[in-house]
Amino acid sequence: MIVNLKSQTDLSGFYVVYEGSTNLEKKGWYGLSHAMEHLMCKNFDHLQEDFDRDGIDWNAYTSSNEIVFYLTGLEDKVNKWKGEFMDLLGDFNVNKAQFENERNIVLEEYMDSFNDQTSVHMLNLSRKLFNDYDPIGLRQDLEKLKFMDCLDFYELQYAKPTKIINVSKKDYKNNAIDFADRKIVKSTAFGNHKVPLELGNDFKDKTSIVMLSPIIEEDFAYVHFINAMLSLGLKSPLYQEIREKKGLVYYVHCYQSRMHEQGIVTLATQTSNKNFDAVLEATKKVLTNPKKHLTKDRFNLVKDYYEVRRKKDEILRYKNVNQWINPEGWSVYDILDEVNLKKVLEVYDKYFGFDKLYISSDKTEFKK
Repeated sequence: MIVNLKSQTDLSGFYVVYEGSTNLEKKGWYGLSHAMEHLMCKNFDHLQEDFDRDGIDWNAYTSSNEIVFYLTGLEDKVNKWKGEFMDLLGDFNVNKAQFENERNIVLEEYMDSFNDQTSVHMLNLSRKLFNDYDPIGLRQDLEKLKFMDCLDFYELQYAKPTKIINVSKKDYKNNAIDFADRKIVKSTAFGNHKVPLELGNDFKDKTSIVMLSPIIEEDFAYVHFINAMLSLGLKSPLYQEIREKKGLVYYVHCYQSRMHEQGIVTLATQTSNKNFDAVLEATKKVLTNPKKHLTKDRFNLVKDYYEVRRKKDEILRYKNVNQWINPEGWSVYDILDEVNLKKVLEVYDKYFGFDKLYISSDKTEFKK
């Protein structure tokens, strides 16, 4: 599928999306999606100076749901490279020496991911609860990865893109592209899996805290809106109660992650070991009093914020394309004209009660 979006400026973006990613991995392949993203980028090595000369920003990323390669820059410069960009993505031109070198680089990136306390906690918790290794993968699998695995995964994941998002003043047409129509059936549920954990670092003076909602099956856009009501800005309820009034933390993250067709809200922070109970109590104070904190004034502020953000995203559409990458029903903009406080509070009751949360600390080995 080709999605053509008109740009309001002289800047253009060209995105090639491959849906599947870690949802297509199996035991022995954990981390292969991310490793393959690195390897596919080797196809563009010979164009680096040309891209620099034309001011082209290009890159790729791997999420748990898709891999995306993209070009952004001035309209005429991006249009100049679209054909060759697609041609190079249509083949796997990597030799074994490049594979072995890039595998080492990915392993270095893997170890860097486990040097931050919150990352260590989140990545291990994802394994323990959901048997999910995130795009970073599993060290043992990456170390044993074979060149033939990459060739097999190319045919499975990269031989056909899922969609192309073209943000330009000119429509993009290419009847020669064969698009994939993958049916990915993967359901996420809480569990207690016997998995390898990365526990090499000992962060003695701080506690990482993660609170997870129940698995979300619908109302994704409303959940995004509620997260903003809870945590957008220093005047938000969570920041006021936990950070500003009591000085217990530096940051509070409250966001919804997508796991294929499901979602989950993560509320995460760090605090001094002695303040663990106080942080939980302050969080509970917010979440158990929605009528106090999710007021009409707060609702109107968040709605105004999203209305302004939608206009900004439309102007800078060339680099803001998540609305067209995510499945239908995930964008707040889709509900912005109809959203109301009554519906917000109804959705809140389904997922945000403090007693519904799975609470984990890295000092208690990921126990509720």
